[in-house]
Amino acid sequence: MPAREGGGADTRRDTDALLRHVEAERSRHGIPGLALAVVDGTGVLHAQGFGRTDAQDEAEDVSAATLFRLGSVTKPLTATAVLRLHDRGVMDLDRPVVDVLPALADCGYPAVERITTRMLLGHTAGLPHDFFPTGGGDPADLPGVVLRLLRTYGPVAPPGTAYSYSNPGYDLAGAVAATAAGTPFPQLVDELVLRPLDMASTTFDPAVAMTRPLALGHRYGADGTPVVERQVADNVAHYPSGFALSNALDMGRFVAAHLGAATGRPDRLLTEESQRLMRTAHARLFLPDDTESTLGLHRWRWQGHPVLGHVGDICGYGAWLAMLPDRRTGAVLLANARPPGFDGMSLVHRLLAAYTPGPARPAPDPAARSGDREQRANAYPRGGAGVFVGQATGLVRLAEEAGRLTAEINGRRLRLRPAGNGRFEGGGAGDGPLVSLGFPGTGPDRAAHVMVDGELCERFDESLLATPDPADLARYAGTYARLDEVTVFVRDGQLYLYSQEDLREFRCLPLTRTMFAFEGGVIDFMVDETGEARAIRARNAVTLHRSDARPCADATAGAGR
Repeated sequence: MPAREGGGADTRRDTDALLRHVEAERSRHGIPGLALAVVDGTGVLHAQGFGRTDAQDEAEDVSAATLFRLGSVTKPLTATAVLRLHDRGVMDLDRPVVDVLPALADCGYPAVERITTRMLLGHTAGLPHDFFPTGGGDPADLPGVVLRLLRTYGPVAPPGTAYSYSNPGYDLAGAVAATAAGTPFPQLVDELVLRPLDMASTTFDPAVAMTRPLALGHRYGADGTPVVERQVADNVAHYPSGFALSNALDMGRFVAAHLGAATGRPDRLLTEESQRLMRTAHARLFLPDDTESTLGLHRWRWQGHPVLGHVGDICGYGAWLAMLPDRRTGAVLLANARPPGFDGMSLVHRLLAAYTPGPARPAPDPAARSGDREQRANAYPRGGAGVFVGQATGLVRLAEEAGRLTAEINGRRLRLRPAGNGRFEGGGAGDGPLVSLGFPGTGPDRAAHVMVDGELCERFDESLLATPDPADLARYAGTYARLDEVTVFVRDGQLYLYSQEDLREFRCLPLTRTMFAFEGGVIDFMVDETGEARAIRARNAVTLHRSDARPCADATAGAGR
């Protein structure tokens, strides 16, 4: 890795040591292959591959030109294309999307007439998280595919009220952009983003990707060894939210463009207004690092610097992108496995530190410290007590005890303390993992939602809480599969779920006779007229069918609640 001008031999030794650390982390976590790029506002400074394209003997070496799936790092590409249309006057970010896609009015999705493109790009449209990697479809029919998908969803929050990460939100944004421009979505991104930045290897078509150097995704077996993920992911409905394939060189060019590099044309990639929209806060996640959504990215603080970035995870691939706009430095890391315990963003942060000129940590702002102390002395919120359920969090009970707010999250009790700026914390250090919590939207006096570790939870009607009969639990036991395979079993009168993807078991807490909460979210058993479970509806979006029985057409979610 070349040192910056003036860095000298010490800088070269430091960066060489960092590359050795990257390779050591890859080997320690059993990741077959990695690729990275470090950039500044002038272009790619360094790009390199590590390891092999897959865990098989015939695998090839990974290079900076090897393709990986980006997963959700596709979203910044989609947002950039949408904002370029906005710059050209083709799209209005605050116009209801139903004006562009009138068929949305008939899709049955609540409050769809209030959703705008700005909400979709900033994850505040109230759409669910759902993502499924297979489904096929015609890229030219993206609007029709997305409309059919929306009919299967329910809202997680009213549009515009709170952050709730959503893949379907980006899919809808891509469909609206394609309709407004009169161009199929993959072609639109190619014309507006890929070609201007000479990202010639990036594609949405897996058949095209297979003709180029391609890393294969991996999952991990029960013994911890990586196994090639044989399922080919291709679902047109989710192209805008997670289906681009790219390499370290191309993504380095993309990051460099957002740091100020020219496109090779007389104009920049985005106008100053659109650059500002991708860099400034849109909605809070109430996390310790002050994470906020922007239009297309997330923004957080690291060593005093504002960082813009995104993370992707799809079918055995991982992707991490981050940039320091105040230092005009960025980095991308791509991997063909994402093992438990591997923190790709920490490696990206280390790359940024190695290439960031000037002081590593800006001086703290005394005024900010004073304001923080004042906020920490504020009273705990009132009106926040109650039961909340998050599709990715599970069961959250909040209570006021002796003037203090306490939380019980999937059975774990925590005493909350103010952490500044409307955020509260529990746990940490010797009291288990830190939990961060906040009240978005209308405020704690009328709290309809609570944010727990960046995930939105909705107030649950306590009158619906019920304890299922032991006979019901026995009928729910079995194996269910769709991408992930889960085994449901009863032990000591309690329902448990074992996830093959997570390689761990979870205790399930009853909400209703058929609905249960656990650390990974919420599951609802779909039962037939005999009370036999035929499928599981997970996170109110994905259905896993029982593997020892065919799905029943008359199975209904939540029967008998």
